[in-house]
Amino acid sequence: MNRLSLLLLLTVLGFFQLTAQEFSGGFRAGINFATISGPLEVSDSGNDLEEYKMSTGFHVGATANLKFNDYFGLRAELLYSQKGADYNYNGQSFWILYTEDDQPIYATGSRTTSLSITNSYIDIPFMAVGRLGRVELSGGFNLGILVSSRGSGELTFSGQTDSGFDVDPFTVALDFSYFDDTFRRTDIDDVEIRDIGGKTVVIPKTLTTNFQELEGKQNLFNTLDLGLIGGLAFYLNQGLYVGLRVNYGLSDLTKTEQDPSRKELDDTNNLIFREDKDHNLTLQASVGFSF
Repeated sequence: MNRLSLLLLLTVLGFFQLTAQEFSGGFRAGINFATISGPLEVSDSGNDLEEYKMSTGFHVGATANLKFNDYFGLRAELLYSQKGADYNYNGQSFWILYTEDDQPIYATGSRTTSLSITNSYIDIPFMAVGRLGRVELSGGFNLGILVSSRGSGELTFSGQTDSGFDVDPFTVALDFSYFDDTFRRTDIDDVEIRDIGGKTVVIPKTLTTNFQELEGKQNLFNTLDLGLIGGLAFYLNQGLYVGLRVNYGLSDLTKTEQDPSRKELDDTNNLIFREDKDHNLTLQASVGFSF
């Protein structure tokens, strides 16, 4: 009987505790300042060849709150969030030229690339929330699901072929759709025709993601991104708040088999794939409302 009474008492206390919790919803929206963090390629002289700068995007979505008391609660969100980076490459590199009959000509020289990368995610953060007066602290984990991935920019190359013939500078536009682009080389119509060392080569004016290098349809970026998240918010009134948040990805952002070096080829003129780990780093400035 004593055990039964204790069980009933705990059940009643648990019921009252559950009913004392408050459920609420809300929304948040704001600006993302995003970049990619990871090892950079280095030239033979030790200088950085790559650079990742902050790019801007936005986030918007819904929030769900479970409040235990005036000081502590849990929160889950469902957000559409744009991440990525502004990528630059400048220095030692290579290029694979192709003749009209699709024969490769290998060249070494200097490459300059500017590329704006926009990766769009469905973010699902789960956080513990602590509040003292108007100030709120939050921290937890974030699961990102990649739903769109694009890049745009331009590339310039100049150098010499393995046979010693000059390759005068040429510039191509970069129009990458990492989800949709497939391998193609010989069916491009918008090209520049040049004579290099007595051979006619075809230089495209626009490059898609997998041109000349990677066959098959496989994304450069991994679909799932697990990360840590932490933030600070200030409530202007009972429901309206402004906040800052940091989201750091723990997962490797890129796939090794789709991430070749831009610096050099190996001794047999094959691509060298980079086994480094890249991570998302995103700062968010938000305005939100909790009902």
